[in-house]
Amino acid sequence: MLALFTSLILVSGFNSANSSEMVEIPAGEFIMGDNIDEHASPKRTAQLRTFSIDRFEVTNEEFRQQFSDHTFWKGFEPHPVTNITWYQAKTYCEQAGKRLPTEEEWEKSARGTDARLYPWGNKPLRKKPHPFYSGIIKRRVGLNKKDTSPYGVRDMSGSVWEWTASSENGKRVTRGGLWNHHLDYEYGKTFDRNLIVPSERFIFLGFRCVK
Repeated sequence: MLALFTSLILVSGFNSANSSEMVEIPAGEFIMGDNIDEHASPKRTAQLRTFSIDRFEVTNEEFRQQFSDHTFWKGFEPHPVTNITWYQAKTYCEQAGKRLPTEEEWEKSARGTDARLYPWGNKPLRKKPHPFYSGIIKRRVGLNKKDTSPYGVRDMSGSVWEWTASSENGKRVTRGGLWNHHLDYEYGKTFDRNLIVPSERFIFLGFRCVK
């Protein structure tokens, strides 16, 4: 199945409705991390300047505008781009006049200032994020309107992991939902983080940009 994601050619003519839409995140303090999760501890106060972040994850259609050899299933144009390295994500953002978010910027965009567990609040949604077999079917960006942060940023819990600019022990920090490993929101909390080698690529790992 993984090979199919890298062997099918895009058909032209698809129009993306979400290209370049950004949300401004105001300057100020927010609560970051979690004391119970050893990978996210300690809970602490962080201070950030004003920045803007993509409302949606970068899609296959948008990514192919820069990387013409990027291929995917027909009809998957509006799905989040995945199976790309950290270096490709960094290059895409830079060529768009943006950059990858730090994990602090990513978490504030998802969490707001009230230390919520999920972008929408402190309880998981009743409706599962993925109604199909996990790891096979992704959803187009913005489809789940309830997966919205206090600032209006979308898909930060129920979609794919996302590369960030932050690093630890030679690996890059990733944030976001765990699309291919679960059919619920257990591992999609606002403070969940993972470390991945920047040259790796997975069908559950994408990105968005900031500036």
